[in-house]
Amino acid sequence: MQTTTGHGPSAANNTRTHGRTPTNVPPAVTAHGISVVGDQGPVYGPLDVEIPGEGLTVLSGRGGSGRTALALTISGRMKPKTGTLEVLGHTKPSEIRKHVAIAGVEDIDQLDRDVKISTVFDEHRAWSRPWISVRKRATQDYYEEICSPVFGTRSLPPLDAYVSQICSLDRILIRLALALHPANHSEIGMLIMDDLDQVHETEDRLVLISILNQLAQKIPVVVNAVNPLPPDIAGDATEIELFTDAAHLQPEEHGLEHLKGKK
Repeated sequence: MQTTTGHGPSAANNTRTHGRTPTNVPPAVTAHGISVVGDQGPVYGPLDVEIPGEGLTVLSGRGGSGRTALALTISGRMKPKTGTLEVLGHTKPSEIRKHVAIAGVEDIDQLDRDVKISTVFDEHRAWSRPWISVRKRATQDYYEEICSPVFGTRSLPPLDAYVSQICSLDRILIRLALALHPANHSEIGMLIMDDLDQVHETEDRLVLISILNQLAQKIPVVVNAVNPLPPDIAGDATEIELFTDAAHLQPEEHGLEHLKGKK
């Protein structure tokens, strides 16, 4: 286990690698002293973190809103109030945003449950084409072209199904596929997925982790999770434990004192 120590209340304090051989690939993300402050006070930070330039990295720990804000920051969607940030060699949020895909954030890519999957891909195809071109409906071939690299051997949901009819795993896989094919056709160099825990079923979560590991063979993939991955399914993932709970008050007593004498 490799350990790195940061500073401040939201420091990255524990980094574990599962069987990965160190390489000379530059880090995908290097952050020093970054923080975000909202209307109600600190959201996270100051934070030091370094994310490898290859493979799957899991950012684990408490503070869902803080980890989401961190995901938005390293994807170029949110500007840190303090510190320095470099992602894929870029330091300007506008440049970072072009090359980092993000999925699983409700305010960015939530699918409307009341529409058909075909409508989702009709809109994606329309936004991906020049304004002067004739608008064409998404075909099965177009659907497969976008989704097959993510779904792999998993069957695609029917194109005429409503979003509400498909399981949470298929919804997040579609969101990942769309994120990896931005309408502006920019080259994606890193993928970030927020909140692994939004897929509740254990078997589906195992499938999702396997797919993320497959995607991480081509580009670095970062996923947020409350808990570290079990060693038997972590593969060669890197796990970074964070405390990004600055926005939440912590109780002086945690309510576990009555259990101390029962061990």
